[in-house]
Amino acid sequence: MAFFFRRLIRPVLFQLDPEWVHDSTIKISETIGKADWVIRLLSRYYRIHDERLRVELGDLCFHNPIGLAAGFDKNGRATSLLSALGFGHIEVGSVSINSSKGNPRPRLFRLPKDEAIIVNYGVPNQGAKVVGERLSHLCGQVPIGINIVETNTGLTSTSDQIIREYVEATRLLSANADYITLNLNCPNTSAGESIFDTASVLKSLIEECEKIRDLPPIFLKLTAHSDGQRMERTLLAIEKCKSIRGFIFNIPPGKNYITETQTSEVRSLPGTLCGPPTQSLMDAALAFWYKNVDRRRYVLIGSGGIRSSEDVYKKIRLGASVVQIYTTLVYRGPNVVRELNKGLLVLLERDGFTHVEQAVGVDNP
Repeated sequence: MAFFFRRLIRPVLFQLDPEWVHDSTIKISETIGKADWVIRLLSRYYRIHDERLRVELGDLCFHNPIGLAAGFDKNGRATSLLSALGFGHIEVGSVSINSSKGNPRPRLFRLPKDEAIIVNYGVPNQGAKVVGERLSHLCGQVPIGINIVETNTGLTSTSDQIIREYVEATRLLSANADYITLNLNCPNTSAGESIFDTASVLKSLIEECEKIRDLPPIFLKLTAHSDGQRMERTLLAIEKCKSIRGFIFNIPPGKNYITETQTSEVRSLPGTLCGPPTQSLMDAALAFWYKNVDRRRYVLIGSGGIRSSEDVYKKIRLGASVVQIYTTLVYRGPNVVRELNKGLLVLLERDGFTHVEQAVGVDNP
Protein backbone atom coordinates (compact mmCIF):
# COMPACT_ATOMS: atom_id res chain seq x y z
CA MET A 1 0.00 0.00 0.00
CA ALA A 2 2.77 2.44 0.91
CA PHE A 3 4.76 1.58 -2.24
CA PHE A 4 1.62 2.04 -4.38
CA PHE A 5 1.02 5.53 -2.97
CA ARG A 6 4.60 6.76 -3.19
CA ARG A 7 5.43 5.41 -6.63
CA LEU A 8 2.10 5.76 -8.46
CA ILE A 9 -0.35 8.09 -6.70
CA ARG A 10 1.91 10.76 -5.22
CA PRO A 11 3.70 11.63 -8.50
CA VAL A 12 0.33 12.35 -10.10
CA LEU A 13 -0.98 14.37 -7.16
CA PHE A 14 2.20 16.43 -7.00
CA GLN A 15 1.59 17.66 -10.54
CA LEU A 16 -1.58 19.38 -9.28
CA ASP A 17 -2.16 22.48 -7.16
CA PRO A 18 -1.48 21.61 -3.48
CA GLU A 19 -4.54 23.32 -2.03
CA TRP A 20 -6.84 21.80 -4.68
CA VAL A 21 -5.47 18.34 -3.79
CA HIS A 22 -5.98 19.00 -0.10
CA ASP A 23 -9.55 20.28 -0.55
CA SER A 24 -10.41 17.33 -2.80
CA THR A 25 -8.96 14.90 -0.27
CA ILE A 26 -11.17 16.36 2.46
CA LYS A 27 -14.28 16.20 0.24
CA ILE A 28 -13.64 12.58 -0.74
CA SER A 29 -12.84 11.65 2.86
CA GLU A 30 -16.07 13.24 4.04
CA THR A 31 -18.08 11.21 1.52
CA ILE A 32 -16.34 7.92 2.31
CA GLY A 33 -16.74 8.61 6.03
CA LYS A 34 -20.52 8.36 5.70
CA ALA A 35 -20.30 4.70 4.63
CA ASP A 36 -20.08 2.74 7.88
CA TRP A 37 -19.10 -0.52 6.20
CA VAL A 38 -16.13 1.17 4.49
CA ILE A 39 -15.00 2.70 7.78
CA ARG A 40 -15.18 -0.70 9.49
CA LEU A 41 -13.17 -2.27 6.67
CA LEU A 42 -10.50 0.42 6.73
CA SER A 43 -10.25 0.27 10.53
CA ARG A 44 -9.58 -3.48 10.43
CA TYR A 45 -6.65 -2.91 8.09
CA TYR A 46 -5.07 0.31 9.35
CA ARG A 47 -5.63 0.28 13.11
CA ILE A 48 -3.00 -1.39 15.30
CA HIS A 49 -4.48 -2.92 18.46
CA ASP A 50 -1.72 -3.31 21.02
CA GLU A 51 -1.92 -2.38 24.70
CA ARG A 52 1.77 -1.44 24.67
CA LEU A 53 0.85 1.65 22.64
CA ARG A 54 -2.06 2.78 24.79
CA VAL A 55 -1.56 6.18 26.44
CA GLU A 56 -3.68 7.54 29.29
CA LEU A 57 -3.43 11.22 30.15
CA GLY A 58 -5.89 11.70 32.99
CA ASP A 59 -9.36 11.26 31.52
CA LEU A 60 -7.97 11.14 27.99
CA CYS A 61 -7.26 7.69 26.58
CA PHE A 62 -5.38 7.27 23.29
CA HIS A 63 -5.15 3.86 21.60
CA ASN A 64 -1.70 4.85 20.35
CA PRO A 65 0.58 7.92 20.56
CA ILE A 66 0.29 9.00 16.89
CA GLY A 67 -2.13 11.90 16.46
CA LEU A 68 -3.09 14.18 13.60
CA ALA A 69 -2.18 17.84 14.09
CA ALA A 70 -4.56 20.72 13.53
CA GLY A 71 -4.51 22.18 10.04
CA PHE A 72 -5.34 19.09 8.02
CA ASP A 73 -9.05 18.77 8.85
CA LYS A 74 -9.86 22.41 9.48
CA ASN A 75 -13.63 22.02 9.78
CA GLY A 76 -14.09 18.52 11.16
CA ARG A 77 -15.34 17.09 7.88
CA ALA A 78 -13.03 14.08 7.56
CA THR A 79 -12.76 12.82 11.15
CA SER A 80 -14.58 9.52 10.51
CA LEU A 81 -12.19 8.46 7.77
CA LEU A 82 -9.13 9.79 9.56
CA SER A 83 -10.07 7.81 12.66
CA ALA A 84 -10.21 4.68 10.52
CA LEU A 85 -6.64 5.27 9.33
CA GLY A 86 -5.40 4.41 12.82
CA PHE A 87 -4.70 7.75 14.45
CA GLY A 88 -4.65 7.78 18.24
CA HIS A 89 -6.31 11.20 18.27
CA ILE A 90 -7.34 13.89 15.80
CA GLU A 91 -7.12 17.64 16.32
CA VAL A 92 -9.64 19.62 14.28
CA GLY A 93 -9.11 23.24 13.30
CA SER A 94 -7.93 25.82 13.82
CA VAL A 95 -11.45 27.14 14.45
CA SER A 96 -12.40 30.73 15.28
CA ILE A 97 -15.66 32.07 16.67
CA ASN A 98 -16.44 33.65 13.28
CA SER A 99 -15.85 32.14 9.87
CA SER A 100 -12.82 33.32 7.93
CA LYS A 101 -11.57 32.98 4.37
CA GLY A 102 -7.96 33.11 5.51
CA ASN A 103 -5.09 34.54 3.47
CA PRO A 104 -5.14 35.07 -0.31
CA ARG A 105 -4.11 32.17 -2.57
CA PRO A 106 -1.70 30.61 -3.31
CA ARG A 107 -1.03 29.73 0.32
CA LEU A 108 0.22 26.13 0.33
CA PHE A 109 3.50 25.07 -1.26
CA ARG A 110 5.47 21.82 -1.51
CA LEU A 111 9.23 21.33 -1.14
CA PRO A 112 9.56 17.73 -2.39
CA LYS A 113 13.34 17.56 -1.98
CA ASP A 114 12.85 18.14 1.76
CA GLU A 115 9.50 16.34 2.14
CA ALA A 116 8.36 19.68 3.54
CA ILE A 117 5.59 22.19 2.93
CA ILE A 118 5.19 25.93 3.41
CA VAL A 119 1.84 26.95 4.88
CA ASN A 120 0.29 30.40 4.68
CA TYR A 121 -3.40 29.52 5.04
CA GLY A 122 -4.25 32.12 7.67
CA VAL A 123 -6.72 29.75 9.43
CA PRO A 124 -9.65 29.65 6.97
CA ASN A 125 -12.59 27.93 8.66
CA GLN A 126 -16.37 27.87 8.80
CA GLY A 127 -16.63 29.19 12.34
CA ALA A 128 -17.28 27.62 15.73
CA LYS A 129 -21.05 27.21 15.37
CA VAL A 130 -20.88 25.28 12.08
CA VAL A 131 -17.96 23.10 13.17
CA GLY A 132 -19.57 22.38 16.55
CA GLU A 133 -22.85 21.30 14.97
CA ARG A 134 -21.00 19.03 12.56
CA LEU A 135 -18.98 17.36 15.30
CA SER A 136 -22.08 16.89 17.48
CA HIS A 137 -23.33 14.24 15.02
CA LEU A 138 -20.12 12.19 15.12
CA CYS A 139 -19.55 8.99 17.02
CA GLY A 140 -15.78 9.19 17.09
CA GLN A 141 -13.57 6.14 17.41
CA VAL A 142 -10.74 8.25 18.86
CA PRO A 143 -10.43 11.38 21.02
CA ILE A 144 -11.17 14.57 19.12
CA GLY A 145 -9.43 17.79 20.06
CA ILE A 146 -10.50 21.18 18.75
CA ASN A 147 -7.87 23.86 18.12
CA ILE A 148 -9.21 27.37 18.79
CA VAL A 149 -7.76 30.61 17.44
CA GLU A 150 -8.82 34.22 17.00
CA THR A 151 -10.63 35.19 13.79
CA ASN A 152 -8.27 36.31 11.04
CA THR A 153 -9.89 39.59 10.00
CA GLY A 154 -6.72 41.44 9.13
CA LEU A 155 -7.73 44.11 11.64
CA THR A 156 -6.26 44.93 15.04
CA SER A 157 -8.32 43.84 18.04
CA THR A 158 -7.95 44.67 21.72
CA SER A 159 -6.92 42.02 24.20
CA ASP A 160 -10.43 42.02 25.68
CA GLN A 161 -11.96 41.39 22.25
CA ILE A 162 -9.56 38.53 21.53
CA ILE A 163 -10.15 36.92 24.92
CA ARG A 164 -13.89 37.17 24.34
CA GLU A 165 -13.51 35.38 20.98
CA TYR A 166 -11.52 32.53 22.49
CA VAL A 167 -13.95 32.10 25.39
CA GLU A 168 -17.07 32.12 23.21
CA ALA A 169 -15.55 29.62 20.78
CA THR A 170 -14.51 27.41 23.67
CA ARG A 171 -18.00 27.62 25.14
CA LEU A 172 -19.59 26.58 21.82
CA LEU A 173 -17.18 23.74 21.12
CA SER A 174 -16.47 22.23 24.54
CA ALA A 175 -19.44 19.86 24.48
CA ASN A 176 -18.15 18.21 21.31
CA ALA A 177 -14.45 18.04 22.18
CA ASP A 178 -12.47 15.54 24.21
CA TYR A 179 -9.93 18.30 24.71
CA ILE A 180 -9.49 21.93 23.68
CA THR A 181 -6.27 23.45 22.35
CA LEU A 182 -5.93 27.20 22.72
CA ASN A 183 -3.68 28.22 19.84
CA LEU A 184 -1.96 31.29 21.25
CA ASN A 185 0.69 31.97 18.61
CA CYS A 186 -0.56 31.03 15.15
CA PRO A 187 2.38 31.81 12.83
CA ASN A 188 0.12 32.53 9.82
CA THR A 189 -1.87 35.27 11.55
CA SER A 190 0.48 36.90 14.03
CA ALA A 191 4.03 36.11 12.83
CA GLY A 192 4.47 34.03 15.97
CA GLU A 193 3.83 36.95 18.30
CA SER A 194 0.83 37.06 20.59
CA ILE A 195 -0.90 39.20 23.17
CA PHE A 196 -0.79 36.07 25.32
CA ASP A 197 2.96 36.46 25.68
CA THR A 198 1.90 38.95 28.34
CA ALA A 199 1.30 36.87 31.46
CA SER A 200 -1.65 38.92 32.74
CA VAL A 201 -3.53 38.52 29.44
CA LEU A 202 -2.93 34.76 29.38
CA LYS A 203 -4.07 34.49 32.98
CA SER A 204 -7.28 36.37 32.18
CA LEU A 205 -8.00 34.08 29.23
CA ILE A 206 -7.65 30.88 31.25
CA GLU A 207 -9.64 32.25 34.19
CA GLU A 208 -12.51 33.14 31.86
CA CYS A 209 -12.38 29.74 30.15
CA GLU A 210 -12.49 27.97 33.51
CA LYS A 211 -15.87 29.54 34.19
CA ILE A 212 -17.32 27.39 31.38
CA ARG A 213 -19.37 24.48 32.61
CA ASP A 214 -18.04 20.97 31.85
CA LEU A 215 -14.83 22.32 30.36
CA PRO A 216 -12.68 19.51 28.92
CA PRO A 217 -8.90 19.38 29.44
CA ILE A 218 -7.04 22.28 27.85
CA PHE A 219 -3.71 22.28 26.04
CA LEU A 220 -1.85 25.49 25.26
CA LYS A 221 -0.22 25.73 21.83
CA LEU A 222 2.79 28.03 21.95
CA THR A 223 5.57 28.99 19.58
CA ALA A 224 8.43 26.56 20.19
CA HIS A 225 11.24 28.19 22.16
CA SER A 226 13.92 27.50 24.77
CA ASP A 227 13.72 30.82 26.59
CA GLY A 228 13.68 30.21 30.34
CA GLN A 229 12.28 33.60 31.33
CA ARG A 230 9.53 33.41 28.73
CA MET A 231 8.61 29.93 29.87
CA GLU A 232 8.57 31.01 33.51
CA ARG A 233 6.15 33.84 32.71
CA THR A 234 3.81 31.35 31.05
CA LEU A 235 3.95 28.88 33.91
CA LEU A 236 3.37 31.58 36.54
CA ALA A 237 0.36 32.87 34.62
CA ILE A 238 -1.35 29.47 34.70
CA GLU A 239 -0.11 28.09 38.02
CA LYS A 240 -3.55 28.32 39.66
CA CYS A 241 -5.45 27.05 36.60
CA LYS A 242 -6.62 23.47 37.08
CA SER A 243 -7.83 22.81 33.53
CA ILE A 244 -4.44 23.06 31.76
CA ARG A 245 -3.22 19.57 30.89
CA GLY A 246 -0.13 20.35 28.88
CA PHE A 247 1.56 22.02 25.93
CA ILE A 248 1.86 21.68 22.16
CA PHE A 249 4.33 23.73 20.10
CA ASN A 250 3.86 25.75 16.92
CA ILE A 251 6.72 25.83 14.45
CA PRO A 252 8.23 29.33 14.66
CA PRO A 253 7.72 31.57 11.62
CA GLY A 254 10.68 32.13 9.34
CA LYS A 255 12.73 29.88 7.10
CA ASN A 256 16.21 29.89 8.58
CA TYR A 257 16.57 26.14 8.20
CA ILE A 258 18.99 23.98 6.25
CA THR A 259 17.10 22.66 3.20
CA GLU A 260 17.82 20.71 0.04
CA THR A 261 15.64 23.20 -1.82
CA GLN A 262 17.48 26.38 -2.80
CA THR A 263 17.38 28.95 0.00
CA SER A 264 16.28 31.73 -2.36
CA GLU A 265 13.29 29.67 -3.51
CA VAL A 266 12.26 28.85 0.07
CA ARG A 267 12.51 32.44 1.26
CA SER A 268 10.55 33.77 -1.71
CA LEU A 269 7.42 31.93 -0.58
CA PRO A 270 5.09 33.36 2.09
CA GLY A 271 4.28 31.39 5.21
CA THR A 272 5.79 28.95 7.68
CA LEU A 273 8.01 26.04 6.73
CA CYS A 274 6.82 22.69 8.14
CA GLY A 275 8.50 19.31 8.00
CA PRO A 276 11.91 17.65 8.46
CA PRO A 277 14.07 20.83 8.32
CA THR A 278 12.39 22.00 11.55
CA GLN A 279 13.01 18.80 13.48
CA SER A 280 16.12 19.84 15.43
CA LEU A 281 14.59 23.10 16.61
CA MET A 282 11.33 21.44 17.64
CA ASP A 283 13.13 18.63 19.46
CA ALA A 284 15.28 21.15 21.35
CA ALA A 285 12.18 23.04 22.54
CA LEU A 286 10.51 19.78 23.58
CA ALA A 287 13.56 18.69 25.58
CA PHE A 288 13.88 22.09 27.24
CA TRP A 289 10.26 22.20 28.37
CA TYR A 290 10.31 18.61 29.62
CA LYS A 291 13.30 19.40 31.84
CA ASN A 292 11.62 22.44 33.37
CA VAL A 293 7.87 21.81 33.77
CA ASP A 294 6.14 20.00 36.60
CA ARG A 295 5.75 16.60 34.95
CA ARG A 296 3.23 15.44 37.54
CA ARG A 297 0.95 18.20 36.30
CA TYR A 298 1.73 18.83 32.62
CA VAL A 299 2.36 16.62 29.60
CA LEU A 300 3.91 17.53 26.26
CA ILE A 301 2.70 16.72 22.76
CA GLY A 302 5.61 16.50 20.31
CA SER A 303 5.56 17.50 16.66
CA GLY A 304 7.77 18.76 13.87
CA GLY A 305 9.70 16.82 11.24
CA ILE A 306 8.41 13.30 11.90
CA ARG A 307 9.06 10.94 9.00
CA SER A 308 9.82 7.62 10.68
CA SER A 309 9.22 5.52 13.77
CA GLU A 310 12.68 6.55 14.92
CA ASP A 311 11.60 10.19 14.81
CA VAL A 312 8.51 9.38 16.90
CA TYR A 313 10.58 7.37 19.35
CA LYS A 314 13.14 10.16 19.72
CA LYS A 315 10.43 12.68 20.65
CA ILE A 316 8.96 10.26 23.17
CA ARG A 317 12.37 9.64 24.72
CA LEU A 318 12.88 13.41 24.92
CA GLY A 319 9.61 13.84 26.82
CA ALA A 320 6.58 13.70 24.54
CA SER A 321 3.71 11.59 25.85
CA VAL A 322 2.10 11.58 22.40
CA VAL A 323 3.02 13.14 19.05
CA GLN A 324 1.21 14.76 16.14
CA ILE A 325 1.94 14.52 12.42
CA TYR A 326 0.74 16.42 9.37
CA THR A 327 3.38 16.89 6.66
CA THR A 328 4.40 13.24 6.59
CA LEU A 329 0.79 12.27 5.83
CA VAL A 330 1.06 14.40 2.68
CA TYR A 331 4.27 12.69 1.57
CA ARG A 332 3.83 9.12 2.86
CA GLY A 333 0.10 8.62 2.40
CA PRO A 334 -2.65 6.91 4.41
CA ASN A 335 -0.54 3.93 5.49
CA VAL A 336 1.89 6.12 7.44
CA VAL A 337 0.16 5.79 10.84
CA ARG A 338 0.21 2.01 10.62
CA GLU A 339 3.89 2.09 9.63
CA LEU A 340 4.82 4.41 12.49
CA ASN A 341 3.00 2.34 15.11
CA LYS A 342 4.44 -0.97 13.88
CA GLY A 343 7.93 0.48 13.87
CA LEU A 344 7.46 1.96 17.33
CA LEU A 345 6.55 -1.46 18.70
CA VAL A 346 9.78 -2.89 17.29
CA LEU A 347 11.81 -0.12 18.94
CA LEU A 348 10.10 -0.56 22.30
CA GLU A 349 10.75 -4.29 22.23
CA ARG A 350 14.38 -3.75 21.19
CA ASP A 351 14.97 -1.56 24.25
CA GLY A 352 13.12 -3.75 26.71
CA PHE A 353 10.08 -1.53 27.28
CA THR A 354 6.77 -3.27 27.85
CA HIS A 355 4.78 -0.05 27.43
CA VAL A 356 5.33 3.18 25.50
CA GLU A 357 4.87 5.31 28.63
CA GLN A 358 8.03 3.77 30.10
CA ALA A 359 10.08 5.45 27.33
CA VAL A 360 8.82 9.00 27.95
CA GLY A 361 11.76 11.25 28.84
CA VAL A 362 14.39 8.53 29.33
CA ASP A 363 16.93 10.51 27.28
CA ASN A 364 16.15 13.73 29.09
CA PRO A 365 16.35 13.21 32.86
